[in-house]
Amino acid sequence: MKISLKWLGMYGVDVREYMVHPLKLSELLTNAGLEVEAIVDQGQVFQSVITGQILEKNKHPNADALTLCLVSTGESQHRIVCGAKNHNAGDKVVVALPGAVLPGDFAIKVSKIRGEESQGMLCSEKELGLSAESEGIMILPSETTVGIPFAKWAKKDDVILDIKVTPNRADCLSHFGLAREIAGITGKTYEFPIVPFSEGRDSTRKLIKITVEEGELCPRYAGRVIRNVKITASPEWIKNSLESVGLRSINNVVDITNFIMMSIGQPLHAFDLAQLDGAQINVRKSYQGEKFVTLDKQELTLEGTELVICDAKKPVALAGVMGGLQSGVTENTKDLFVESAYFLPSTVRRSSRRHGLESESSYRFSRGVDPDAINLALNKACQLIAELTGGTVCTDSYDIYPRPVVRPRIELDLKFISARLGMVIEGVEAKRLLEKIGCDISGSGARILVNPPAYRSDLKLAEDLGEEILRLKGFSFIPETLPKLSAEPTADDLFFGLEFLMAETLRSFGFNHAVNLNFTDREFEDGFLTAMRGNYKELGIDLDSKSVELQNPLNIRLAVMRRSLIPSLVNNVNHNFRHGVAAGTLFEIAPVFSVKESKDIKEQSRPFTEMTNLAMVIWGESPEAWLKTNLVPPFFKIKGVVEALLREWQFKSVKFETIKENPGFLHPGQSARIVVEGKPIGYLGVLHPGIANKFEVKTPVALAEINFKILMARQPRALRSKVLPKFPTVQRDVALLAPISVSSGEIKDTLVKIAGNLLVRCDLFDLYTGEKLPADKKSLAFRLTYQDSERTLSDDEVNALHQNAVAAVSQKLGLSLR
Repeated sequence: MKISLKWLGMYGVDVREYMVHPLKLSELLTNAGLEVEAIVDQGQVFQSVITGQILEKNKHPNADALTLCLVSTGESQHRIVCGAKNHNAGDKVVVALPGAVLPGDFAIKVSKIRGEESQGMLCSEKELGLSAESEGIMILPSETTVGIPFAKWAKKDDVILDIKVTPNRADCLSHFGLAREIAGITGKTYEFPIVPFSEGRDSTRKLIKITVEEGELCPRYAGRVIRNVKITASPEWIKNSLESVGLRSINNVVDITNFIMMSIGQPLHAFDLAQLDGAQINVRKSYQGEKFVTLDKQELTLEGTELVICDAKKPVALAGVMGGLQSGVTENTKDLFVESAYFLPSTVRRSSRRHGLESESSYRFSRGVDPDAINLALNKACQLIAELTGGTVCTDSYDIYPRPVVRPRIELDLKFISARLGMVIEGVEAKRLLEKIGCDISGSGARILVNPPAYRSDLKLAEDLGEEILRLKGFSFIPETLPKLSAEPTADDLFFGLEFLMAETLRSFGFNHAVNLNFTDREFEDGFLTAMRGNYKELGIDLDSKSVELQNPLNIRLAVMRRSLIPSLVNNVNHNFRHGVAAGTLFEIAPVFSVKESKDIKEQSRPFTEMTNLAMVIWGESPEAWLKTNLVPPFFKIKGVVEALLREWQFKSVKFETIKENPGFLHPGQSARIVVEGKPIGYLGVLHPGIANKFEVKTPVALAEINFKILMARQPRALRSKVLPKFPTVQRDVALLAPISVSSGEIKDTLVKIAGNLLVRCDLFDLYTGEKLPADKKSLAFRLTYQDSERTLSDDEVNALHQNAVAAVSQKLGLSLR
């Protein structure tokens, strides 16, 4: 939030020291928990830019389009070359002298222009950053004093602080609130100037009818009618104030409501009374399917849960968030209804997030405004509107407040607080510090009763008051003591360590680590997983369950928890591919969530399951792929990675089996379930062309997802060493003609089982289907490696063993030699 020091000075806080030394105020606020992120000294922006007067205007001797001017800046004179046409001798102008740096990092220095020395520049409004375009240089009024800083003349000599206000300190989201905070910290005085205003004869209650149906969501609603207003531009002092904190001027009425909001922290809204059908206001919940058009012309379809401000026919404002297009103030507005209300923070926050609308009003309402400041803000706005628009304030204002907000009385045990803070807090000191921030204190001794002010909604517990005492006293007063360690540090979580090691392994394979949000878009995930209908327990991963819905999502695109990691990784692939990454690899280890169906009352307190999965994707081909004659298909790329990964982690008996009920996002002919040591742990395959086309994935994608918890159930495993073999290996190749339905894994497992212990390795090195083979057949070539650890095998012995193994597997599975 941006704060103007000049604006702060309107509330009785002496800021003269801070105008000269803003860092002092920055340190003061930061130490009190309000971090100052930036300081902008406007006077420094226009350093060496001063007012001047043209004494002489002559033609440039070497350029017809230029003039050579003699300019006075009070104590000195300067020869300046100028290219503008709108100036004459005697004009008061803005002069940028050498050393000035104008907006856009435009440094001014002495230079020669067409052979003539120019000792500065005569500035236009555009060059000073005051407007987007300008014709000629800026001509100042004739009464302007020569030789004064331009920042002072233009009232651009303010100091602006950009403060990071934490969500619990809504009371500091205004200049008056910050003035009150500074006074509490420093002991300075502060005040809010109240200027009385006169009322006309007309009655607000006769001109408009107010009804509040939702008193719980809107505990307090106040308003007044102001008649015969004239909508014009705002005076310069309001424009400058709003621009200093980043708000643009619109018209006098809207600017006043924004000025009050930035002054007191209470958002207001002004309605054109003539545009309110039936001359009435009703604060109610929306109807499901009801339409509402915002001030910025967005049409919203309401869900029936939002709090809205309505006239006799339609919503005219989304309460606390934004006004409606039809009832806004325009240049034709004559009569106003000005609203000042206290809306429940939760209802404003939900409406704002549900429709993706953020405004200065919703920012404040969602954190909580001061219910006791409703009329203060309304009356100040009415006084300014009457003063600046010529309007007449009507009598009989509304203030509907049936159940006033009551702040809790907190019992503060100073012994308890002293023990928590690690320092002794006396009752007199606690009372003095808390009274500085507006608390009402009763009682004495070690126990006191504290009534926090209405604007400090964050003070609810004794611990909150303890923190406040420490903040006001100063964190530097906490004594430094080393804690006594009576126990050993907790050991690292085993599962976390396994995740870390697995990530290290995959990075060593050349994979990049992806980190995605655990929230996702329901429509996106359902569209990706829509074809998955069946029993997928055979995969070891739950893909059937419903998504876990968030009760209060950040926005509609992050409304559910992920059921699978694959959709997010495919989204990453799409993003990378569209940004020029034609080939790559990604992995992610993260939790997935699914709805848990249970009748157990204890289980209903946590109605979802959380598992950790490992997912990988490979896409595209490297730029050098055209040099290779035999490219590896995507399916075998991902299969090879999974095999290497499991081998690295010393898993045995790894199988890849046909999936009976194939997930809809996997290519039916290029997918497999992964079985490790007899347990299904996941699946791998190639992205289905239909899904790829639906989500505009323009490159082949191979993927795998593994249930990390099941995989790591028997990890870590002890490392076992093996003596290097002394005797040579013997290799034999065999090509087998097999039915399409028989998998290579089944053939390999059978060969290993029949050949016995002398077969130490069996690798598939070729797969062929084509015109030379029957349509229902495929050719698979295996390389079998034989070895004995105690002797050298003879050729006859290996040949006999090899032939027996091939004959046995051929007979068992219906194969033939090719």
